[in-house]
Amino acid sequence: MLVRKDDGIVDSGRDSALLEDFSPLQIGTVGTFLTQRFTLVGRLQVQYNDGAWNEWYALFDDGRNGWLSEAGDLYVMTMPVETDNPPRFEDIRAGFSELTFQNKRYVASDVRRISLKRAAAQGELPFVLDEDRQNKVADWRCEDLFITLDYSGDTPETFFGRMVNLDDLKLENTRSEDEIKESAGRLKGSISSENCPNCGSSVHWVNGLTSHLNCPSCGSELAIGKDKAELITANAMRTAQQSLFTLPVGSKGRLKNREFYVMGAVRYAETDAQETFDNLFNGTDRVLTPEGQWLEYLLYNPTQGFLWLVESDDGWSLSQTQNTWPRLDRNRQPQGCGKLYDYGGRVEVAAGAFYWRIRSGDLNYYSDYRDGQNRKLSAELNTHEMAWSKSVPVAYSEIAEAFNLSSRAPHYTANMTEDAVDNKLRLLMLGILIIVNIPAFLMSGGDHLTIIITLFFAGYAIWVIGREKGEEED
Repeated sequence: MLVRKDDGIVDSGRDSALLEDFSPLQIGTVGTFLTQRFTLVGRLQVQYNDGAWNEWYALFDDGRNGWLSEAGDLYVMTMPVETDNPPRFEDIRAGFSELTFQNKRYVASDVRRISLKRAAAQGELPFVLDEDRQNKVADWRCEDLFITLDYSGDTPETFFGRMVNLDDLKLENTRSEDEIKESAGRLKGSISSENCPNCGSSVHWVNGLTSHLNCPSCGSELAIGKDKAELITANAMRTAQQSLFTLPVGSKGRLKNREFYVMGAVRYAETDAQETFDNLFNGTDRVLTPEGQWLEYLLYNPTQGFLWLVESDDGWSLSQTQNTWPRLDRNRQPQGCGKLYDYGGRVEVAAGAFYWRIRSGDLNYYSDYRDGQNRKLSAELNTHEMAWSKSVPVAYSEIAEAFNLSSRAPHYTANMTEDAVDNKLRLLMLGILIIVNIPAFLMSGGDHLTIIITLFFAGYAIWVIGREKGEEED
């Protein structure tokens, strides 16, 4: 590894082993950001408990430097800037703290301490990578703008930039698909499968985009290594977790004219909003009693990327994480969107592959807002990060057709209620009720009145229940 110092380059004497990934970037890739040409000259690969990402060190033709951050299929370009009176790291709270820069308000989006003990380096970097470097980092968001405060040194460093798409950077000298496949053994975005090292059941993941998975059969926690799934935590409970989900992990279906794979599934318990908030942010340790539940399915399409399919009492919806945050008002709420409700969510069961490490007991706080007539904006918050997503409703019939659900599966309306019972079915049920009770009528010994009254009320109940369901659907 080389270290840029003053106007020269010094060999640090330390070589690091890189985790081979599926990045199209490499040392020597060139591109353009805000009309300025740059060249990637170094790479820092950060591995931590919840995943890994790349930081590419860029030198611009005008003499400046910057960092191109790569996490899965998300990219951010930042450059060092000067700021006045940055906050103390200990005072920053994701989702609450604000920072003003160039007359714009930023909200803390990701705040965490990171150990770089397993970090790796390649090429030229502006610092020496210590054997056990500890770092404290806070990211801030304002729509598509991005600020990082790096607290690794005595004085915080500030980096300013924005979310980018690789196509917009006009990149040259990137790795070809053949080169990626030759070095990594797979192409980014391709689907791999293997047997769970704990129970032997089949597990699936997306190469280069999902780093952790939970076995759908035994619930063991696995990490994705090169060409294989490695056991992190064994789970001896051979629960039939797949029966908890309407869509099986590993299945595929055609939705919105695209083919999607069900990579992962999560069951959440809905918890009281205030009690969840107090446990997360006020230091309480209340026992959270479930008030309901909902299911989320992580869908993947090689060109579309990731989508979330949500199944709840309110129906089905498609949700997508927002790379560009909504414009927020002074209360950190999306402008022009009416508040719907707050609630908590606790992970009960997770099965399949994910692009972050998910565990039973993970707790989040949610705030939902109405965005137009049918859309909904949701803020997801925990002690480390805040994220925004946008969802639109999807009819159950469309889901059933897309994923070829069993005909015995319950059919629901758009409001997640069972389809109403029509008059023909109600008459059939009444007929069956009368026929079944004819023997009792003949053998009643003259007590016909009691049986007639019983049949009347039973028939009336069948008719009313069917009518109420029809009215609810309307």
